[in-house]
Amino acid sequence: MKQKPALLFIILSIALSNVISAQKATGMDTVVSPASLQYSSTSFLGRLITGTNYRKVWSTPVAMPVFDLKKSGLVIKELGGGMQTKSLQLLDSRKREWVLRTVDKDAKGSLPEKIRFPLVVNFVQDMISAAHPYAPLVVSYLAEASKIIAPRPRLYFVPDDENFGKYRKIFANTVCYLEQREPTPDNSETESTAKVMEEIIDENDHLVLQEVVLKARLLDMLIGDWDRHSDQWRWGEIDANKEKYYYAIPRDRDQAFFWTNGLLPRFIKLTAMKHINGFRKNSRGLKNLNYKSWRFDKTFLNELDAATWERVVKEFQESLTDEVIENAVKKLPHEVYALSRPKLEGRLKSRINSLLPNAMKYYRFISNTVDISGTDEEELFEINKLENNIVVSIYRVAEDKKKDNKIYERIFKSDETRFINLNGLGGNDQFLIEKNLSSDIKIKINGGDGKNVYDLNKGNLKVIVYDSSTKKIDTNNE
Repeated sequence: MKQKPALLFIILSIALSNVISAQKATGMDTVVSPASLQYSSTSFLGRLITGTNYRKVWSTPVAMPVFDLKKSGLVIKELGGGMQTKSLQLLDSRKREWVLRTVDKDAKGSLPEKIRFPLVVNFVQDMISAAHPYAPLVVSYLAEASKIIAPRPRLYFVPDDENFGKYRKIFANTVCYLEQREPTPDNSETESTAKVMEEIIDENDHLVLQEVVLKARLLDMLIGDWDRHSDQWRWGEIDANKEKYYYAIPRDRDQAFFWTNGLLPRFIKLTAMKHINGFRKNSRGLKNLNYKSWRFDKTFLNELDAATWERVVKEFQESLTDEVIENAVKKLPHEVYALSRPKLEGRLKSRINSLLPNAMKYYRFISNTVDISGTDEEELFEINKLENNIVVSIYRVAEDKKKDNKIYERIFKSDETRFINLNGLGGNDQFLIEKNLSSDIKIKINGGDGKNVYDLNKGNLKVIVYDSSTKKIDTNNE
């Protein structure tokens, strides 16, 4: 694969230690409060159907500092949040953004209006008890230990405070997390996944640090977080060598350590929602667990071959020793530590030890069909022979129409990959296939817009070419 500047990884590793932790927004006041009591009164039959889950953890009173908005120095910017979580965006004196978000969720907001029947709403709400309310405290420590840039939440009790103004009723007497919204090492702004996709399609000097993405995704797999769609990520930027590199910042850990022993959730998992895999003792079943991330992974991990995956997985495993995992679980409030320690500590150790073969199995799944895209600028696509494999490379095209810097490269093996889709998108692209190249891998070329040049040669390689998504202009094996 194309080697990204090693300096970028050094910068990320060193700068991680300088990421500003959550501002202390409290005086000496503390409050003892449970995360929520609404999951503790379920009947025996209800617990049989939906599970015992983490109900006792939710209902256990925990000592936590009181969030004093006035003393914090933060000012309200606007109301945010997704379909279930209520959150408030805040600004500090340096105009950095912070987020105050509730630990408990409102399931009704995640349901389409046409199915908001009381029975359905009550079931979905009760299933929130399958999520560990204090998981973000553990996960942020694991992220730091594995050098993944991520928010570092702090737990607070929000009182009935008049300084919240029109948002007072929403947050009064709730347990919340406070975290920096954009925890970049240099306090720079971040981009959404949609914006990054737009940038890497528009210009070929905008690239993604895919190994950084993989490491963050491995953390998702370790903690059993099945809800990792594109909106769960922000992207930091690094400028180097006249190129802009994006690195992934995971956020929103609502489904970390998700676990249920209810009969109905198990039935639903078997029949309709196989991705609700649960925080089990072994990390098997990553294909199902990652269901919501298939498209994300195929897009942002498409440059990494098996050797790279294996190296990154091993480095990730080495960073999360038994001692690190034990220290991470100790980040739980001490009142619930004894309740959660056996399950979380034991399963994290087991899952990290079993991660390599299971991660490589998932690698083979997403590598069966690989989509590779250029940009709206001009590129040269080359397909060459490398021993018994083929290598796909993409280069920029300089003003003199000659080959410039390499922006993509990956070695493909026929026992891993069956199909490669090359998408030229815009620009006057060139597609060059080495003479007499043979492989069982089938290649489809979508040249896209522009005056494209196809130098396919003849060989034992199955190639189909379209100059747009609908117009077939050449087939190599005719």
